[in-house]
Amino acid sequence: MGAAHQITAGFMPLFDSAVLVAAGELGFAAREGIDLTLHRETSWANIRDRIAIGHFHLAHMLGPMPLACNLGLTPLASETIVPFSLGLGGNCVTVSNT
Repeated sequence: MGAAHQITAGFMPLFDSAVLVAAGELGFAAREGIDLTLHRETSWANIRDRIAIGHFHLAHMLGPMPLACNLGLTPLASETIVPFSLGLGGNCVTVSNT
């Protein structure tokens, strides 16, 4: 296997970021030749701005954020491509008393 591709990803600590976290923490990314560095962020605005200025190669974002970035409706407009959706809302962990 050749050299790993270095990828930096921003995410918010929410259930739908589990795909990114699992890819990094459980070694799924490494098995595909990706050196994945995760950066936990504290706000959607941080993610929006850091992807626009190139700090992140990819990011966990709210659905409308890439559209707003592409349309120039954000402080730092950027061309953003959305290859897939991590979640469609309503994500949860359900437990019972038993």
